[in-house]
Amino acid sequence: MALHKKLIICSKKTLFVLCIYVFASLSLLMIYLFYIQGHRNIYANQMEDIEQTTLLKVTQRLGLFKEDDQGPGKLMESVSFDIPDLPSIYLNINIFPYIINEPDKCRENNPFLIIFILTIGDDVEKRDAIRNTWANEAIDTGGSIIRLFLFGVDDTGKQEVILNESQKYHDIIQKDFRETYRNLTIKTIMGMEWVSTYCPHANYVMKTDTDMFVNTEHLLNLLQSYLPPKHNFFTGFLMKDNHPHRHKESKWYMPPSLYAEDFYPDFCSGTGYVFSADLAPKILNSSSKIKYMYLEDVFVGICLKREGVDITPPPTNSLFHNYKVPFSPCGYRNLITSHGITPSELVEYWKKVHDNKENC
Repeated sequence: MALHKKLIICSKKTLFVLCIYVFASLSLLMIYLFYIQGHRNIYANQMEDIEQTTLLKVTQRLGLFKEDDQGPGKLMESVSFDIPDLPSIYLNINIFPYIINEPDKCRENNPFLIIFILTIGDDVEKRDAIRNTWANEAIDTGGSIIRLFLFGVDDTGKQEVILNESQKYHDIIQKDFRETYRNLTIKTIMGMEWVSTYCPHANYVMKTDTDMFVNTEHLLNLLQSYLPPKHNFFTGFLMKDNHPHRHKESKWYMPPSLYAEDFYPDFCSGTGYVFSADLAPKILNSSSKIKYMYLEDVFVGICLKREGVDITPPPTNSLFHNYKVPFSPCGYRNLITSHGITPSELVEYWKKVHDNKENC
């Protein structure tokens, strides 16, 4: 009887200890889960604080991988970094699927000039103005033009507008990456990929923006004067001996961890540059082998340097401008780009330039 009581007491003690152990284990597990979740939230908040790091979000359209990864497109759940210095990140454009594509755009004809224009959903008025002026594919210039508007994906609810435009005009390319300022490099490389894949036999390509006046006729006349068509050719508003911005408050801040040298290589302002189509696959090739940076024009310049391509200065310094040139019909007749133009100005300037052809 005494032995039986001892066994019962022992069993109760064992059960009590076991319950405490289970409770403690569950408590530790819950604390650990809250700790991990808290760090994930902090990590997510850090990425939201600096727009560039939206590129690192595991759940939102990744196409980047770390230097020490074995292959492209690895999910970066364990990435840690010190704000605002970032790790070495590389771009893999192939990881972003097309949402809208025009793969048959060059099937029947090899265009002389492809113009790809970086845009966002809200730029409806700008795109309409461009379609009716300098990127009108029916411009009587003797050279075949293809225009393409390049999109990422935003949260403004404009996707239906974009789809409707695509069905109407067939001039939209869109991939599944976030529409942010810091992702302009992804958008530009998307254009390089499209040319390389779907239109490799075009002669020339122009990259520009929706707030630009582009004198397409003058540009085509210049390019058609090069016989035979040029190769390894890249020109625009030339930027030489530019320093990286090291002030962390700057919109163009460049941490030494991403670019350590004191000067950028020569590059052309992203407001509008022109290149021979054979450079598209070369730029695309280097885009996955150098550190990603959101300054797309600098990034392209670094790609060109890696490929051993020298930028060709334009024939005169009055052709390409990364600022708004004061308007005059004859002045705009003899330039190629002017920056900061509104849709209404674009329509007005275009008409006046054409109405005054004989006077210039």
